[in-house]
Amino acid sequence: MKNYNQIKDVLFKRGNLGKAVIMAMHTTETYKFIKDELDYLQHARNLLRDELLSAYEFLDRYDLFEIFLDDKEGLI
Repeated sequence: MKNYNQIKDVLFKRGNLGKAVIMAMHTTETYKFIKDELDYLQHARNLLRDELLSAYEFLDRYDLFEIFLDDKEGLI
């Protein structure tokens, strides 16, 4: 794990090895959690985009898209 070793080396220069190892482990786990959360949010965003595009396609198919855009409240 390249990130773990880099973090450990930087922290070791500032303090003792034990504290550096603990902080590097915590930072690496936090990084993994944030990266996983980012992947989840990007996937959710893509699903929402696809649903919105399919709704627009449905409106366009039945010639309701312009009515939808002209209506201030977005209701048909």
